[in-house]
Amino acid sequence: MLGRTSFEGFRDYWPDVANDEKQDQVEREISRRSSAIHKIVISDTLTPGGTGPWKDTTRIVRQADAANAVSELKSGGGGEGGDILVFGSRTTWNHLLIAGLVDELHVMVGPALLGAGTPVFHGAAPVALQLLESRVLDDSQLVLNRYAPRTS
Repeated sequence: MLGRTSFEGFRDYWPDVANDEKQDQVEREISRRSSAIHKIVISDTLTPGGTGPWKDTTRIVRQADAANAVSELKSGGGGEGGDILVFGSRTTWNHLLIAGLVDELHVMVGPALLGAGTPVFHGAAPVALQLLESRVLDDSQLVLNRYAPRTS
């Protein structure tokens, strides 16, 4: 699941990577999986014509319908099954977090992001979060923090 801006960035980058011999094998596999996986884009402005090479694997859901669409997917409706991943798309997952539809929030922090960039939340976090895990990813300077909405 992606917001329009994140979707457009992915759509413009990933499809061509699968057949690019200059890319490493991991990037090429990410490209193949990204093309094959079913995508839901939360957007009031994206049209089917804007889905490009992913037109057959992309469903557009309006912002007002996002919570209902996620609720349906979480209950097993929609026929896809499995986990729902929102990558990037801060505006999208913030609304879903407030609606109680986010089970875990994974936030990666890297040295290039510190002190600048897009805020994760507008003001304070919209719900109380509990830290589940914090670890440095292998061979990187990225720290992965896993949170869950606090239930009490």
